[in-house]
Amino acid sequence: MVTAKPDAGPDLSFRKTLLECYLSLATSPELSRWLEDIGQDAKGSVDDKRQRIRQHTQYVSMPRETFPQQTLSYLSPYTADQLAEISDTLGLPTEGTKDELFRRIYREVGYQEGWLERVPAVVQTFNRDLVLPFVTWYPIRRRGDYEGDYYEAFDDEMIELFGEDCVHPEYPVAHGSTLKIDFHIGRPQQPGVGVEFKRPASNSELQRALGQMDQYLATYGSNLIVVLVPDAITKAQEILFVDALRGKGIASVVKRAE
Repeated sequence: MVTAKPDAGPDLSFRKTLLECYLSLATSPELSRWLEDIGQDAKGSVDDKRQRIRQHTQYVSMPRETFPQQTLSYLSPYTADQLAEISDTLGLPTEGTKDELFRRIYREVGYQEGWLERVPAVVQTFNRDLVLPFVTWYPIRRRGDYEGDYYEAFDDEMIELFGEDCVHPEYPVAHGSTLKIDFHIGRPQQPGVGVEFKRPASNSELQRALGQMDQYLATYGSNLIVVLVPDAITKAQEILFVDALRGKGIASVVKRAE
C-alpha cells in the first residue's frame, strides 16, 4: 500500500492545470454531462459551461485519498493524441503509446500529490523501499487471461523509471539455476529487487506458488515483491494467499484492471 507523506499537501496549481486540460478537451455535450453529474445547469455556451464547472467542481479541493482515483476516471476516455496534449501541458515527454502516456501522467499525479518520490538520477541501492511504491502505484489498463499478459506494461513502466540496464525479465535466481523470477530490478549479478507475478486459478496453484516463494526468498530476502492478479480466485483465497506471503515477510501488491 502506498502511503502519502504527511507533510505534503495537495498541489492546487497542478490540480488546476489538469482541470484546465480536461475542460479544453471536452466537447459541449461532454461539458453538459459533466455539469449534470455535479448537479448544475447544463445549458449555455461552451465558455459558460466551462466557467460553471470551474465554480462548482470539487476536483481541485477533493481529499488526497480520492483525487488519484478520480483522475484515473477522467483520463480513461482520452485518445493517445489527447493524452499527449495533456503531457505537453504538464511538461512531460509526449512520445509513447496511449498506455505509456496514461501511466506517465498518472505517475506525475503521484509525484505532485506526495504519494511518490522521484527516482534519483543515479540509484545506489535497489531495495524494496525504492521499488514497491511504484509497483503499487502503476495502473493496469486491461485484464489478461494469463500472467504473461501483464508483463509488457510492467516492463515498460520499470524501464521508464529505472532504465533498461536495470530491468531484467525472466532472470535466473541463482547461478546455474533453471528457476527464473519474472523481473529482477537492479544491476545484473548484483543485489536487487525481485518481482514475481501470480495469477493463480486454483488452490493447487496457490500452494505451488507459496512453495516457490521459499526459493525466491533465498535470493532476495526482504527485497521480494509478489504482484497478485486475483481474477480467477475467490476473495477468501486472495486473503489467505496475501496473509501467507506476509507471514513469510514478502510484500504483496494486489492488482485489478482499472
